[in-house]
Amino acid sequence: MARRGMYCLIVVVISVALLIVLAPRLTQGTSDDFSFDAAKLKDTTGWTKVNDKPYLMGAEVNVLCGLPSKTRVETERKTNPHAEAYITVYVNNAAREAMFAKEPQTFPQGSVIVKEKIGNPFEDGKPLLYTIMRKREPGYNPSLGDWEFAVVGSNGKDVQGIGKLENCQNCHRTKRVSDFVYRTYVKLD
Repeated sequence: MARRGMYCLIVVVISVALLIVLAPRLTQGTSDDFSFDAAKLKDTTGWTKVNDKPYLMGAEVNVLCGLPSKTRVETERKTNPHAEAYITVYVNNAAREAMFAKEPQTFPQGSVIVKEKIGNPFEDGKPLLYTIMRKREPGYNPSLGDWEFAVVGSNGKDVQGIGKLENCQNCHRTKRVSDFVYRTYVKLD
């Protein structure tokens, strides 16, 4: 019995030691120090509103044979975060210069881009969700410019997903020339 107890103690000690060593690696690409509060977007000392009016993001929805039904539209809205949504984009101070540059630039580490997605701004205009890009340290996500992606719920606080989100990466992968950032909503005079 004493031998079995000693064996269990050794297993527990080794498990705890492994968790201590591996914990930083297990949390890489997760919420580490990430928090978000949409109410702070109104603070113009830290955030710049990129587009004056809500910008319609057209979804490349291929409706081959048949008319879209309400059920099909709702399904698409749930599976495609850009379907029938308007966005207002905000950038933090670190991202401001790169966002408004005439020619695409690499965004500096610490840049944050927030897309506030709303259904119809001419109806209730309430947020559906927020999508966020955060430029991390070199090596975090080298195939996508070291960007981290996050999705925050309509209340502006509940993080629903964070990290190297494939859904986000698949879209942004096509924008390598502009540091993986869409800028179609930016007015460049």
